[in-house]
This record gives sequence, structure tokens and C-alpha cells, in this order.
Amino acid sequence: MPAFLELRRLLPALFVGSALLAGCADESAPSLVDQAKKMAAAGDDKSAIIQLKNALAADEDDAEARFELGKLYLARLDLAAAEKEFRRAREAGYPAAAANVMIARALLGQRAFQRLLDELPAPSGKSDDALALHALRATAELGLGRKDDARKTLAQAQADAPRNAEVQLALAQLAAADGKPADAMKAVDEALQIDPAHRDSLLLKGDLLYASGKSAEATATYRDILRIAPRHPNARLALAGIALAENRLAEARKEVDGALAFTPSSLQAHYLRALIDFKEGKTERARDGLAAVLKSAPEFLPALQLGGTVEYALGNLQTAEAHFNKVVQAAPHDPYAVRLLAATQLRMGRFDDAARTIGVALRRNADDPAALTVAGEIALAKRDFAQAARYFEDAASRDPGNAAIRTELGISRLGLGDERALADLRTAAGMEGAGSRAHTFLILDGLKRKQFDAALASIAALEKKEGANPLVWNYRGAAYLGKQDKVRARASFEEALKLDRGFFPAAANLAQLDLQEKRPAAARQRFESILAADPKHLGAMLALAELALRSGDEKTHTRWLEKAAAAHPQAQEPRLALGSHLLRKGSAAQGLTVAREAVNLAPDSPAALELLGSAQLALGDSANALASYRKLVERQPDQAAPLAKLAYAQWVAKDAAGARRSLQAALQREPDFRDAQLLLGRIEIEAERFEAAYRIARRMQAQKPEQAAGFVLEGDTAFVQKDFPAALAAFEHAHAIAPSSATLARQHRVLSALQRAPEGEKRILAWLSTHADDAPARLLLAESLIKRHEYAAAARHYLVLHKKAPDDLVVLNNLAWALHQSKDARALGYATRALKLRPEDPAILDTYGWILAQQGQPAQGLTHLRKALSKAPDAAEIRYHVAATLYQTGEHDRARGELERLLADATRFPQEQEARELLARLRNKKS
Repeated sequence: MPAFLELRRLLPALFVGSALLAGCADESAPSLVDQAKKMAAAGDDKSAIIQLKNALAADEDDAEARFELGKLYLARLDLAAAEKEFRRAREAGYPAAAANVMIARALLGQRAFQRLLDELPAPSGKSDDALALHALRATAELGLGRKDDARKTLAQAQADAPRNAEVQLALAQLAAADGKPADAMKAVDEALQIDPAHRDSLLLKGDLLYASGKSAEATATYRDILRIAPRHPNARLALAGIALAENRLAEARKEVDGALAFTPSSLQAHYLRALIDFKEGKTERARDGLAAVLKSAPEFLPALQLGGTVEYALGNLQTAEAHFNKVVQAAPHDPYAVRLLAATQLRMGRFDDAARTIGVALRRNADDPAALTVAGEIALAKRDFAQAARYFEDAASRDPGNAAIRTELGISRLGLGDERALADLRTAAGMEGAGSRAHTFLILDGLKRKQFDAALASIAALEKKEGANPLVWNYRGAAYLGKQDKVRARASFEEALKLDRGFFPAAANLAQLDLQEKRPAAARQRFESILAADPKHLGAMLALAELALRSGDEKTHTRWLEKAAAAHPQAQEPRLALGSHLLRKGSAAQGLTVAREAVNLAPDSPAALELLGSAQLALGDSANALASYRKLVERQPDQAAPLAKLAYAQWVAKDAAGARRSLQAALQREPDFRDAQLLLGRIEIEAERFEAAYRIARRMQAQKPEQAAGFVLEGDTAFVQKDFPAALAAFEHAHAIAPSSATLARQHRVLSALQRAPEGEKRILAWLSTHADDAPARLLLAESLIKRHEYAAAARHYLVLHKKAPDDLVVLNNLAWALHQSKDARALGYATRALKLRPEDPAILDTYGWILAQQGQPAQGLTHLRKALSKAPDAAEIRYHVAATLYQTGEHDRARGELERLLADATRFPQEQEARELLARLRNKKS
């Protein structure tokens, strides 16, 4: 439409609006309230709200205007705003009895049951308002699970008024909570005899009918409500719930949209919209919708439960666990929430936590087949196949027609080597209502056993049952990969992508094939194609970030993680990955910013708290790091790892006693937790409690003789005591168990202490002959050679390291030094490159300045050496270089003074003998 036509239509509306405002200025508040009531009665709530706000602009203490505005907000399910207006109405003088009833309704809608009971005491008298408040208080008591209290409250109210619709409705709710649907229906029918148009009673009647399997009658009852009140949001949401349960998603969305048109702030409506999105596979959109709900109502249990399910589906397990924990804390008797929490802990690999969680559900109801199934899955994960089989057999006996349970029973028997296993799985696959899990496990079992033809047969059976889909083709590709048929594997994965351009697993598999064929650009293209179809695909962004890191492109790696975080404001993974990367590269301040974002998104997330603590510790903020790790321990009180993290922070903060207590607590939870044992051993060594350190080492060796860590601790303890033969024997034993450059480095340290450094170098050289890319080992060898003045040999190793990491400053600086000492003219070029990369580093300034001085440019060299000394005034080697260069430039008095001060400090340094000889020459010249 042309813009000028829009403008012509808009201008008269503006003038009309101005006239209305001008008219309002002359009207009294009571007149405006009367107009608002008429507008509301005519169904024009928006205009009524405007008029009531105009009334309050004229008189902000108009109690009736406040009360009527609260009623309109309540009808629109804007519950917090309604509560606020009712309270202000009461403060302005509106009758407290009536206002309290409405405040109670608003609080009930927010599920603020305890606040209702605390803030609105039981009323006296038998007025309608008093009876209504009694009924609402009883409903709050029911919400808190206090059925006996609710019963007492309603008994008194019923005695005072046997025929009150609100009281009868509350009695119906109590009967429903008692599991007596017939009594509940009887009470609700009595309420409707008293008031046939009582909407809340009609709503509960519909709920009771639906719960008893009478979907059509429930739908008719909800429609009756809409005939009385066409915009009644809860009736529309109830109809949406039925449509959702019957998988009529388009119809459900229509009803939710209808509710939102009238009640845009309805938490329930936004929650249902997110649920529809989730069922339609729009998982990230569902998460964004739930984030808005939880921001307004962080304790809204349905949204928390769905939020946990969504995060679980997206793989954000820490966030999922945080949501489910809140649900279980608020509703500990909800078996579904407990099962979800246990399943999440299971997927996180925290099997003991999962077992404890599901154990609570089984103690309440040992016959629950769903809980028994989860318990069996946990036992399976712990590889306790016998226990798993017992759980699944128990579950199957209680629900013999359940294909899922029969599938899990087959899986557990498979682990036991029970010949009935595959029969169970095939039976499950053929059962009515069976999903794909039995077929899937037959496929996965075939792949695991390398029975690829059997796996392909199971894939064909699944395809026949479910039709062609990308998952089937992805499995087929995996089977062909197992058969080393990469051509058919690639074709299968490509077929999966033809069916669904955005099917990430197939793209990831093709990318792996591309990487094996040394085609990283093709691998990138796979994920870029997914982003072309779905520009916000989180998995593709994270994969591109990982590819960039593999190729050494840290800037692109960081950029993709930042893009992923921006595209997914509620996602933890990109923030956790970005924060960890920043900490690894030494950008602790930036890492802290990202960690805080992650914690703000999920304050209870263990991964986010751990990242925050690590960032704070890296910045030297041990006080806040300790606070973060203590929160982590509170979130995971039964876990050993958080206590070990706390202990490390305490150790850094010089609280050895606190660290020891935390580590002992960690080892009570997990007696063979290696990280805790090693840190405790280190603390004992520092305290010179060597026998205690040896006891820890021997315990570790006894617990896990196949691991090297206990022998490493033994060697460290012996080395500190200068028992070098014992230390060497321990490190050699450790290396024999688990060969590594780290154990070689310890051997070299001992051999150096024994004046046998060349022997240590030979051991490292032998290692490098089969581990040529082990940079730490080669760096150690080069440093050892420099210490022994084997500069040419050291330079050869530094050149290898420089080729792999051209911007590594330590390598560049040491390479320049080794070349210089070897009289190699290339030294200055490498020193210059290092200086360009970090022009303020004192070690690099020293190397560059000294090379200049030694190559006949002492004046220029002295400038850089003095700058180095200004940044590291206590560095003895730099002080010697300054003095020697002063001697070269003819400033003999200054050179002598510098040398006298240096040697008077009694600081040992490599050129000490040369310094003494130069000082002697200078003194002789003076004399």
C-alpha cells in the first residue's frame, strides 16, 4: 500500500486520540471508572484499561479504579500486575475483605501458595468474601500438599455455609487430590447447582471428565464455558491441552493463540506454545519461549520441567539438571520429575547420583515400571548386567505389553551374554506399538560386534517399518564404514542429507571422511551447507569452531563460538567452550566475562560455576574463586570433583588446612579419586609430612596398580628428600606402566641432580624417535642442551619446534639465543621476530639487545638492555649484560659499579665467573 494512503488514514486517528485525551482531562475519576465498567461489560477490555489508567492519572488513590483495573488484569492472567493493583486498592481504602479475595486469586494463579497463607490470614465471619477466602486458603494448602489442613479449613467453611459454590469447588479439588474422582464430580456438580455459570467449577468438571477418559464430554464442557465467556483463556488452554494430547498440533496452536490474543501475559499460554514448538521439533524456538516464561516466573514448575526436557534434547545436560532439580525440590513426590532428573544424571555419566535419585522414587513406589526401567538403565551403564536384568524383568512382569521394557531387558541380557537377549530384542521389535529402540539396539549391537551384514539386515527391517529417513541412511553409512566400503558409506550419508539437508549426524560423518582424506575445506563446506538451511544451527557452528581450532586458526574458532553464543542467547555450550578456550590461551579477563554470562543463564549449572571459579582463580581473585567453588560443592554435595576444585583454590589461597579438609571429604566420597590424592600428596610434601605422602602414594598403587600416578607421587616425595636413586626408580616404574614425556621429564630432572644430564637427554632422544611431535619433550631436551652449552644441538631442536609453532615466543627467544651462542648469523633475525611479537618482554629485550651488542652494535644493544632491566630490575643475567655492554661502549666506571652491586648481592647466575673476571680487569685498569 502506498505510504501516503497510510498517512491519510493515520492523521484523523491521531486527531481523534488527541480529542479523547483532551476530553479526559476535564472528567472526574469516578466518571472515568463508570465509563470503564461499561466498556468492560461490552467486552472492550483494552479501552476499559485505558480509561481506568486515565482515572488513576486524575486521582492515583482512587480505590475503585485500582480494584477494577486489578480485575481486568486478573481476567487477562497478568497475575503480578493484578496482585499489585488489588494491594494498592486495599491501601487506598477498598474493603479489605473483598480485596483479599482477589489478592488470593492472583497469588493462586502464580502458585505462590505459601505467600497466600502467610499474607492473608484466615478471616472471621460468614460473609461471602470470608467463605471465598477460606476456600482459596484451602486450595493453597492443597497446593503445598497439606491435605489435612485443607480438610479442616473446608470443614469449618462448609459448616458456616453448606451451599456456597466456592466452598464446594474447593471440596471437589480436595476429593480429586485424595484420588476420589467420583466424590470430586459430586462436589463440583453441587457447586454448579448453586451457580450453573460458575466458570471455575465448569473448568474443573471438564478436567475431571478428561481425566476419566471422556475427552468428548470434557471438550463440550470447555465449550460451555466459552459460550458464557467467549474469551475465557483457561477454557481455551484446556482445549489446547486436549488437542496437544491427541497430537492435533495446529488446532492446539490455534487455541493457544486465541488465549494469548486476550491474555498476552499468560504464563500457561506461553508454556503451551513452547510445548507445541517442542513437539513440532522446533527445539531452540521452544527454549527461547520458555526462557521468557522462566524470566517472569522462575519457579513455574511446568515450564521448568519442559525447560529441562528441551535442554536435555539439545544436549545441555547441566542446564537440564538444574531445571529438574528445582522441580524435584518443589515437588519431591512427582515421580516423572524424579525420573527425568535421574535420566539426566545418567546421561552425564554420574551413575551413583542417578542411582540415588531413582532410589527415592522406588522407595515410594517399588512397583512403578517406569522407575524400574530407569533403575535398570543405570545398572546397565554401570555394567551391572545382572542387576539391570532383575530391574527389567520386574518392570516387564508389571507391564508385559511394553515393548520398551522388553527392549531394555534384551539389552541387559545381551550384556550378560544371555542367549535370550537377541530373542528379546527381536520380540520387542515386532510388538504392537514398538518404537525404533529395539531395532536400533540390534543395529548398534551388530556394529559393535563388527557383524556388519547383520546390522545391515536390521537396518533394512527398520526402514521397512518406518520408511526411508535420514537416521536409517546414517546407520547404513556406519555399517558400510565398518566394512571399509567408504564409497557406499559416503553415498549413504549423502542420501541422508538428500532427505534432510539439515541432518547434522550425516554431515558430521561426511566431514570426518573428508578430514581423513585431507580435505578440510570440504569438511567445512558440510557444516556451512547446514547453516545455509538453518542459519542458527548450533551444532554446525560448534563443529566449524572445532575445525578452525584443529587447523590452528584460533581467531576463526573464537569467532564461531561468539556467533553461536549470539545466535543462541540461552545456550550454555558455546559460552562454556569459549570461556574455556579464552582461559587456555591466557585471556582470563575475557574468560571471566563469558563465565559470568554462563552463570547468569544457569546459576545452578555446575559447568558454569566451575568455569567461573577457574577464571577468577586465573586472575588471582582467590576469594571469589572460593565462593564459586563452594557454590559448586553445594550444587553437587555428593560429588568428589567439586571438593577437589575447592581444595585447589584453598591451596592457592595458602589455606593448606582447609584444602586438606576438602580433599579428605572428597576422598570419603570417592576413595580412589586420583586428582584429590595427588593434590593431597603435594600438600603433604610441602608440609614436609613425607610419611603421609608416601602412605597416599602406596594407597594409590594398591588401588590401581595399572596406573602410574601413585609411583609418580612416590618419586616426587623421594626427590624432595634428595633420595635420588629411589626417585629415579619410582619414575622409571611409572614410565614402564604408562610411557609419557611427563615421566621422562621427571627422570631427566633426577639424572640432572645426579650430574647425569646427558643420560637423561639420551632417554628423551629415544622417545622423540617414535614421538617426533611431542613438543614438551623436545623443548625440555633443547633447554637441557642449552644449560650444558650444547648450543648447536639445542638450536636444531628449537628449529623443529619453531616450524610447528612459528609464533611461540619461548621457542623464538631461545632459538635466537642458541644460534647466537653457536655464532650463527640467523640469530638476530629470530630475535627481531620475537621482539615484534612482544616488544615489552624483558627476556626478549635482553636477548635482542645482547645479540646486537655482541654483533658489533653495543650502543643500540644497550638501549634495549636498559629497557629490559627497567622491567626486571632484579634479573642478574640482564644486569650482567648491561655491565658488559657498558664496558664495550667505554663506560668503564658505570660497568664496574654495576658489577660490584651485582656480585655483592650473592645471587647465582650462569655468567657469574665471567662477571668476576671482567670486574677484576676493570679494577686492574683503574689501579
